[in-house]
Amino acid sequence: MTWARSIYARTPFAAGAGTESATLPGQQELPPPIPGGTAKWTYTPNPPIGYARLSWAGGAYPLTYPGGGVSIRPVPEKGIMQVTAWWPDATVLQIIREHPDGTLWPVRGGSPLFVTEPTRRNYASNPSLESGLNGFVPDAGNPTLARVTDAKAARGESYMTATIAAAGSVGVTVPTSVPSTPDVTIGVDLRFSARPTSVTIQITWTDIAGVPLTTSAATLTTDQINRSVDQFSRQVVKLSTPAGAVTPTMKVIAGGMPAGGVMALDGFTVERYSTSGSFFDGSTYGGTWLGTAGLSASILAPLLVFDDGECPLDIPVKYRVVNPASTGGTMTSQLATLLSEGRTWLTHPARSDRPLVVQVGAVPARTREAPRGIFYPLGATYPIIVSASQRRAPTGELTIGALSFAERDELLGLFADLSPVYLRPPAEFGYGIGMWLSLGDLKEDPGNRRAYHGTRILTAPFHEVAAPSELAV
Repeated sequence: MTWARSIYARTPFAAGAGTESATLPGQQELPPPIPGGTAKWTYTPNPPIGYARLSWAGGAYPLTYPGGGVSIRPVPEKGIMQVTAWWPDATVLQIIREHPDGTLWPVRGGSPLFVTEPTRRNYASNPSLESGLNGFVPDAGNPTLARVTDAKAARGESYMTATIAAAGSVGVTVPTSVPSTPDVTIGVDLRFSARPTSVTIQITWTDIAGVPLTTSAATLTTDQINRSVDQFSRQVVKLSTPAGAVTPTMKVIAGGMPAGGVMALDGFTVERYSTSGSFFDGSTYGGTWLGTAGLSASILAPLLVFDDGECPLDIPVKYRVVNPASTGGTMTSQLATLLSEGRTWLTHPARSDRPLVVQVGAVPARTREAPRGIFYPLGATYPIIVSASQRRAPTGELTIGALSFAERDELLGLFADLSPVYLRPPAEFGYGIGMWLSLGDLKEDPGNRRAYHGTRILTAPFHEVAAPSELAV
């Protein structure tokens, strides 16, 4: 009996959906970042926040979703479960795997998982015009505004056009609520039917009493303007903010346009401080709308992507993203199954994201030792047995076939530091979620093959051990 079969024997790229109920308060759904990933997750607040939602009458206040989530994608050809997690303004997260029996397993490399990139905020209140022209107002040249839906949109499926009747300037006031800050980064996709002589992006501010302050403005260079003629091109500018600024009015103005000239706009981002200006809104993966979808400010948490090479094979699992902050909580994914497709994987804890396929020659025989002493008193028929309270973990011998010198060298490198290794056979072989093995003396046997043949047999006795601590790896 061998541990090998055709890798095509089962359906690849399967992300089994669980038995979750219909979408609940706090449950979010977005298209997954990669085909095959789960699309739905459920938010649960930390206990102090959960208790605070209970009223004295025993009712519960509506659950406020803080943003964040988790999507899992099986990658059977690599023997990993790919986990994508995000949480706005989190500094540290913990990733936990939940097995079908309800046991929770901290994921190596994800407990803890430090968030090093900042959360971005887009204060444009109608960033991609997917829901209408809400908030946009004609400005210079009193252009006619129209919303166009076609494949030429720079973002999503819609964009806006501003058309002037007479030659001159064409301007649009853009809805935004960006708070006062030393710097503002503005990004917008622009397209012109003819080359304008100038393009200005500006914010006019007032102070708390409504008194106008100095206008912050940036003018596009000749090269920037040229890139937006007859095609959408991303334009990013940075503006300084006067002291005491409170209320912003943002405008995009193109000068020197011909009669009937058209300025098309899409993909607005208005952010505090200096950023890349790349586009995002609440529908971007990792994003969350702060109000009405499509018509409000949004936030974008950095995506944390890592590979779990210790995920059990052929059984459905969930993953949890835990934010330990008082305002945090838990995001729980849908179920997904990492199919073995007949393959056996070996994982070293120091490189748990890169398991190896191994050819195990036969199912190893396992001995579960019973530590005990057997004593026969003089003249007694039955012995007296003195034993430990339970049997020891199994021991046995593992045989792995290396089909080339390169594969042999990779295995020898994997076994060099005497760390336990994780063997995951297909679930149908009855070894549960797999075995952590501490290997003894390693024997390399060429068998009856000629010296230049690359095939070698590696054999070592083993003891099954508990999963090593991440701190010890």
